[in-house]
Amino acid sequence: MCEELGDDEYMQAYVEEMGATSLCSASDGAGCSDKEVEFASKWKQKSAEEVKAQLERLEKMKGGTMAPELKKWLSQRLALLKQLAPKDEL
Repeated sequence: MCEELGDDEYMQAYVEEMGATSLCSASDGAGCSDKEVEFASKWKQKSAEEVKAQLERLEKMKGGTMAPELKKWLSQRLALLKQLAPKDEL
C-alpha cells in the first residue's frame, strides 16, 4: 500500500469521496454502514418517481457548501439512490 493513503480505511474513504461512489451494495447491504442500510431499506420501498425526485434533489445539493461529513453522506446517498433508480431513469 502507498504511504500517502495510509491504512485501508483511509484509502477506502478517499476512493469513495474522490470517485463520488460507494462500496455499499443497496441490494444486499454488503459493505454498507448501519446508516446506509437504513437509508437503502427506506428508499427500496419508494416508487420510481419518488427515487428519481430525491436523486434530482440531492444532485442539486452537490454544488453547495457543506461540512466534509455531510458531503460524504450526500455522496453515499446519491450512490445508493443511483443503484435503486430504474436504469432507464438515469
